[in-house]
Amino acid sequence: PVLKAAIAAASEPKDTWNQLLMACYAEAGQYAEAVKEAEALATKNPADKKAQINLASMYMQADQMDQAAAVMDKLRASGQLTEEREYKQLYSIYANTDNKERDVIAVINEGISKGILKPDYQTYLALAQAYYYSEQIPQAIEAWQKAAPLSKDGETYLNLARVLWQEDRIPEAKVAARAALDKGLKKPDDAKKIIALP
Repeated sequence: PVLKAAIAAASEPKDTWNQLLMACYAEAGQYAEAVKEAEALATKNPADKKAQINLASMYMQADQMDQAAAVMDKLRASGQLTEEREYKQLYSIYANTDNKERDVIAVINEGISKGILKPDYQTYLALAQAYYYSEQIPQAIEAWQKAAPLSKDGETYLNLARVLWQEDRIPEAKVAARAALDKGLKKPDDAKKIIALP
């Protein structure tokens, strides 16, 4: 209330004051108010990338993923996404929205091809899952094959082994299951069952 009153009383309130107010609302869990402040700042400064990204973040915190995606995708379409965290934010929004797997794939592949997204474990894992849930199994396997060696444990290799087994690629599934055991698993029996397949 004090900050809101100070902004209202100022003859020329600064945008940073409104950003602080927006952050206070978000911190207090008052996401509807935080979104209103973010929308006002973004409307006032349509060319300000930071204001637009803050708006997308507020939409995400308010669980309004479609609106967050629209803001970020507009920035992407105009070539304003230039940092890794921005691409990660956009593909995370799509990953948390129903039936947006193809958008996750497009954003990740674009980010990697532009050299903005690092081809790291998280990126390949998100790509593998998006391919898998959009029923593009060969591409999912390829992405898991890239993610698994970068994983801290053998769980990703085990997922790869399961998918290879489902696809009746038993020799490859056994190799992946052995790699999973080598890297360490919480439940090694799952990998051992795949290795024991005829």
